Amino acid sequence: MKKRIYSWLFSFLMGSLLFACKSDEVNTNSVYLTLAEVNNTARLTVDNTGGAQAFTVTATQPTARAVTAQIAVDTTLIAAYNQRFGTAYQALPQGSYALSANEVQIQPGMTVSDAVSLRVNGTELFEVGKAYMMPVTVRNVSGIPLIESSRTLYLIINQVTITTAASLNGNYFKVDFSQNNDALKAMPAITMETRIMVNRFQAGSPFISSIMGIEETFLLRFGDVTVQPNQLQVSGGPTSTNVNFTFNTGTWYHIAAVYDGSQLKVYVDGVLLATTTASRTVDLTNMWEDGFHFGRSARGRGLNGAISEARIWSRALTQAEVSNGKCGIDPASAGLIGYWKFNAAEGRTVRDISGHNRDAVAASTIQWVPNVRCE
Repeated sequence: MKKRIYSWLFSFLMGSLLFACKSDEVNTNSVYLTLAEVNNTARLTVDNTGGAQAFTVTATQPTARAVTAQIAVDTTLIAAYNQRFGTAYQALPQGSYALSANEVQIQPGMTVSDAVSLRVNGTELFEVGKAYMMPVTVRNVSGIPLIESSRTLYLIINQVTITTAASLNGNYFKVDFSQNNDALKAMPAITMETRIMVNRFQAGSPFISSIMGIEETFLLRFGDVTVQPNQLQVSGGPTSTNVNFTFNTGTWYHIAAVYDGSQLKVYVDGVLLATTTASRTVDLTNMWEDGFHFGRSARGRGLNGAISEARIWSRALTQAEVSNGKCGIDPASAGLIGYWKFNAAEGRTVRDISGHNRDAVAASTIQWVPNVRCE
């Protein structure tokens, strides 16, 4: 009987101690970076006029006295973030940003501090094709524990560009790869990418709106007799890859088809939406049905819309490269076969700015679509 009493008493005392520990843990006041409470990543959209993001520190309970927290930009954290998530972010260029202050304070009886602001001055110092991130972190807090999991916010910078695009409504562009391009006859890897907007999808059989490429070789297109007119398909070779995604009219999308020799991957706005196992080579010099076009294939199947930022590579881009280059890249990038921005022309000729002189020539006078936003 005594053993039972002692056992019960021991259990009661241990339970009381555990409850007291948990109660103390819940009741212990602590602080965190407010924006990092739920998600450690946020985005700031910046154009040529700049942009700003405010930061505060929050206490889990009203403070008994003033609490000071030091806040800093810590670019050394970017490498670990990139390694963890497979990204390729870089710190903003020196001189393009400033933190308004290095510390904030929570006043007695309050839970939220005053604010500091990270100000991005503009995009003048940004490099084309680079993706930027700025980690903002709480360094030290006076007298109150810091919640480690919510001390840092990774602020991704969305750069906005405003450009002009070429209309494909009743028009198309041809690129002649057939001359002096032996290296393009049997490509073991290839990436095709572009930004596209559709005014109206094809309503008649075969319901195809061609984006870029060569029919029966390697072609990005919307629709087919077997898929919906607003469904993306990469055709050519032994199989076609359909993308289970509904495209809307009047909306700009970045589309990329990446073939690495064993798999074809299709991205929309940097998101991987389809993967197909494949083994083949691609011949860009193939002149079947008049060869390579933007906005046309098989001597028809036009696309009623507009095009911008089209590129072809002799290598398979990574997802980070696809995502980071949506609005522009360095024309001297390794593996670039052709780069057509479609924002200007000389007569009916859109120049290939990769330096390979593979210009795109329009079938008729080019009509332009102004104020196209990309971010």
